Amino acid sequence: MVTMGVLAARSPSASAAATIFGAVLLSHFVTDQIVYLGGRWLRPRLNRFPRIEARLASVTDRLADSHGALLGLVPARVLPLGRGAWLAACGVVRVPWFRFAAVDLAALGVHLAVWSGLGWWLAGDLGRLAASVDAGRVAGLWLAAVLVTVVTVTVLWRSREAWQPQTIRTVRRAGRSLRRFGRDSNSS
Repeated sequence: MVTMGVLAARSPSASAAATIFGAVLLSHFVTDQIVYLGGRWLRPRLNRFPRIEARLASVTDRLADSHGALLGLVPARVLPLGRGAWLAACGVVRVPWFRFAAVDLAALGVHLAVWSGLGWWLAGDLGRLAASVDAGRVAGLWLAAVLVTVVTVTVLWRSREAWQPQTIRTVRRAGRSLRRFGRDSNSS
């Protein structure tokens, strides 16, 4: 999206910029509808599993009762894999198409305005754009390293209690073996 903002800002006329933004909006809207329809297609196949069917019915009821629940589509547009998961889930739980399309179009508008607007702003100074790309690359690497570290430490920390009984059992078995070994060597 940022790239589209840069291309639109560098385009020769306002109509060319509007064409770029229109093409981006249309392409995203069409692909969102395809993913939504994929979720609708998946629903009958998931209903074969009784536990999933009950859970889907519960989620469908909650979405029908909450008018603001679909607003999660707005931040989900920028999350990696979050967009597809939300869109398919809307299809799976059978959100009415008109409601889905309206919220999706609003989320697309916000997404396009924020990210393409950032691209438009960065296009004013290509040196700043290059510096932003370099800074983003460094920040992304640091963020990935921190994320991997945090996940690893969390998994290890949560599983430490599971280690203790196993460790105790192993030490006890080793102690019995050593005691038996000592008795066997004294008796000879």
